[in-house]
Parts: sequence; C-alpha cells; structure tokens
Amino acid sequence: MRGQGAAYDERRTAIVEAVLDLVDTSGVDQVTVRRVADRAGVSLGRVQHYFSTKDELLGAAFAAINELGARRVQERAGGDDVLRAVLLVLIPRTEEDRRLVRIQQAFETYALTSPELGAQVTQGYSDLAGLFALLLGGELADGHELLATAVGLSTLVLTDAVTSAQAERIIDARLRHIVGAAGQVEA
Repeated sequence: MRGQGAAYDERRTAIVEAVLDLVDTSGVDQVTVRRVADRAGVSLGRVQHYFSTKDELLGAAFAAINELGARRVQERAGGDDVLRAVLLVLIPRTEEDRRLVRIQQAFETYALTSPELGAQVTQGYSDLAGLFALLLGGELADGHELLATAVGLSTLVLTDAVTSAQAERIIDARLRHIVGAAGQVEA
C-alpha cells in the first residue's frame, strides 16, 4: 500500500521500535505511553492514535519481537538441518542478536505477572517445542529438552558465561544424543 497506508505503517513501526528500545534499556515496567512518545519523537496523541493502552503497545512490541525471530529463522535455516538452524537462531551471536534476546527475556519476565502475555509466551514455547519434536520425529519431551537447552544457553551467552561457539557445540551434542547417531548431525 502506498501513500497514507505506507506512512501509517512507518509511524506505527517507529512507535513499536521505541517500545522495544525502552524495554531493552529500561525494562517492560518502565514502558509508558508518554515515554514511548518521547522516545519515538512524536506526540502523546500520536501514540494513542495507534495504541490506546500500554497493553496494546506491549502486545504489538511482543508480536514484533516474535516476527523478528521468525525472520531470523527464515534467513538462517537454509540447508538440510532445519532443526539445528532453528536452535542456533536462539543463541545470540551478534550485538543485534543480544539485543533481541534481552528484549525477549524482558517480555518473558513480565509475562510472569501478566496473564495475557503469559499465555502468549506459553503458547509460543509450546509451538516451538512441538516443532522441534516434529522435526526430530520424536517425542514432545525431546522438543522441550532442546528448547530448554537453547533458551538456557542463550542466557549463558548473554551473560558471557559461555561463548556462542561453546553454546553451538552443546546444541550439537544434545542433538547427537537425542537423535542417537553422531553422523546424522553436522558438528
């Protein structure tokens, strides 16, 4: 869509990006409509035109961070081993990856006290574990094991307890263990 529709989408995207910046630098609890307006460089009324409540702002930002994650998967999931590629997308390698993981983790922490967002996080994790199990041709418990491993490793990388290369080796070892044949997963 051109004209007014494109401008509308650009302004909305700028507002959502301001939310993501605030979440990254200050945490979800510090997001207010006024702070978002200030960060986006727009009026309070402009933000309220697009999002009438803080919950709407957070919902749009949470959806945006999930869409970014899905795009990262699509970009990196070339080749034969889609499961490995998807798992490795969860491990931060670049500064932008680290930013996205920090934001995602801030939303997950906030979701512990927000039933609506909590349901979205739970559903997202269930879907991802189910995808892993499907790609493995295995049990849902295997999908949960891989998901827990990757999510835990992403935190360890983020806090510099392990490097992304070390995390990748751990993912490969878990895959080999679960698949049961070292030759089926590239190391």
